[in-house]
Amino acid sequence: MTERWRSYKTYLIERYGQPVYRIGVDGGFTCPNRNAGRTGGCIYCDAKGSSAAYQRKQESGYTRKSAFVENIDDVADDFAPLALEERKASLTKQIARGTKFLDERYPGSARSIYFQAFTNTYDSLDVLQALYDHALSTGDYRELIISTRPDCLDNKVVELLASYKDRVDAVWVELGLQSGNDETLRWIGRGHSVEGYRDATERLHAAGLEVCTHVILGFPFEKESHILKTADVIASTKVEALKIHNLHVVAGTRLYEMYRESRFHISTRAEHLANTVLLLRHIPSNIVIQRFTSDTPSHRLAAPRDFGDKNIFLSELRTHMDLLDITQGDLS
Repeated sequence: MTERWRSYKTYLIERYGQPVYRIGVDGGFTCPNRNAGRTGGCIYCDAKGSSAAYQRKQESGYTRKSAFVENIDDVADDFAPLALEERKASLTKQIARGTKFLDERYPGSARSIYFQAFTNTYDSLDVLQALYDHALSTGDYRELIISTRPDCLDNKVVELLASYKDRVDAVWVELGLQSGNDETLRWIGRGHSVEGYRDATERLHAAGLEVCTHVILGFPFEKESHILKTADVIASTKVEALKIHNLHVVAGTRLYEMYRESRFHISTRAEHLANTVLLLRHIPSNIVIQRFTSDTPSHRLAAPRDFGDKNIFLSELRTHMDLLDITQGDLS
């Protein structure tokens, strides 16, 4: 069977000889984009900052079929204290929780540490090193993965990240781009430009670090030409991996407030499939695709409510590309 895109699962097995799963943690970071000067963060960011669903223990009673809960952020989890020693203790608990989850679901697999929530390079160098060191000290890990922003990667931070290359098989930086169009970045309040993203990827690559770029498809005013421009930015920066998200509206975000007022169009599953195919065909075939859809818990998701399970999307995407006999990169 032809592999229509560069699968993350296949890539990991080829590289490590076994499945590898992430333990996503919240290191107690915030984000420079959430202060008053930047009007509360990117419009789609909620109070959890994309933390792993299994780390939200106070929300464990919800399921994938739960109804939308508008005031969900009135309930806060208790694992993001500010003091360094408390943050380290919190990491220990989260990693134990994540390890238990993965042991039960994927026994015998290898693990990576994934600093996931908010901006995980937004602190002093001493604090960053203390938190990274502590997380890695809890076990044997294949990869260290750091999620951050282009404007929080000065040269000293890049140097610190590169210093971990001798402790794990790979150090990855997950870098938010979201769109290759500056007008879109201004609309979503990203607080950085496409050029800033280009500069960050160049310096990360120069330090021998691997980059996974995040993009969002389905902004209300973006057309095919905008997606093609995003594809060009991805291709020209030679990133190793990509996470694709469909635009979704989450409780507790500025985007939700905008959506309540105007009910602008949110892409259907069929529209996201078309946008995804367009992007895939115009990026290099060697880029690993780590994600295709957003994975917001149902009780946090205002729209789209009828998008369906991600596995349904993957099945439809594969069928569509098989039918047309097209592959990632065939138009790049």
